[in-house]
Order: sequence, then structure tokens, then C-alpha cells
Amino acid sequence: MKLSDLRNPYLLFSSGFGLGLIPIAPGTFGSGFGLCLYIYLAHFYFSVYVTYLFLLALLLVAWFATSQSLKILGEGDHPEIVIDEIIGMMFVASFLPADPYWAIAAFLMFRFFDILKPFPINVIDRKFRNAFGIVMDDMIAAAYSIILILIATVLLR
Repeated sequence: MKLSDLRNPYLLFSSGFGLGLIPIAPGTFGSGFGLCLYIYLAHFYFSVYVTYLFLLALLLVAWFATSQSLKILGEGDHPEIVIDEIIGMMFVASFLPADPYWAIAAFLMFRFFDILKPFPINVIDRKFRNAFGIVMDDMIAAAYSIILILIATVLLR
């Protein structure tokens, strides 16, 4: 994908508005953007229900945009597609205590699971070379991160 491809709204959205074009670690930049975006949106004090409805709607839009982008780019988890990392990190951030140390830890956990792809993330990543697989592997990485955060918050009380 190149910069001129961002005229396509599906590619623009699925690339995180161009973040996916960063040549080094685009997924890491996408995750960082997702964390920052969530922290920004959290200052509007939406109810937890509105927040999760928004994230679920965003997830559906991301799945559709990714699906349309793959029609242009071809099958596979293209590094330029980072909307899955953005939304995955936003889900993780929604479970964080309001403390920058937790944000850093959550970011590192999410990247750890997204990069190493432990079971069943690796199975999803290999078996589904489509929008479902691209989005779902990050949602499972987010779930693993959320579980660890919840356990840690209970143990560290």
C-alpha cells in the first residue's frame, strides 16, 4: 500500500488513517494510538454501556473496512492494516485503572500477545486469512491482556 491508496476510505480507515504506512512496527504505533485515543475519549465520561456499544460498533465497522481493504490488497494479514490493533488496545484500555503504569503494562501485554500469538491466536491467524482472522486474533490478544489485568488488580489490592 502506498500513500495515494489512502484516498480509498476503506484503506484509510483500516490503515488507522495512515499509521499502517509507518515502515517500522506499524502495529505498535497502531496500538499506541488506540491507547491514546481511548484515554482521550475517556475524558468525556461516557457510561460504560455507551463505551462498549461504541467499541462494538467500531469493531463491526473495522471488520467491514478490513474486508473491503482485502479485496484491494489480497488475502493475508497485511502490516498496513492496523485498525485491529487500535480497537484491541482500546478494549484493553477500557479495563485499566486510571494510572499511567497500568497503561504502560497493558500496552506491553497486548503487544506481547499480538506478536507472539499463543494458542488459539496462532490457530486463528493461520486458519483465517481474511477480515475475521485479522480482527479476531487481536480481540483474543486483548482478552488475554484483560484477563491478566483483572487478575493483577485483584492480587495487588
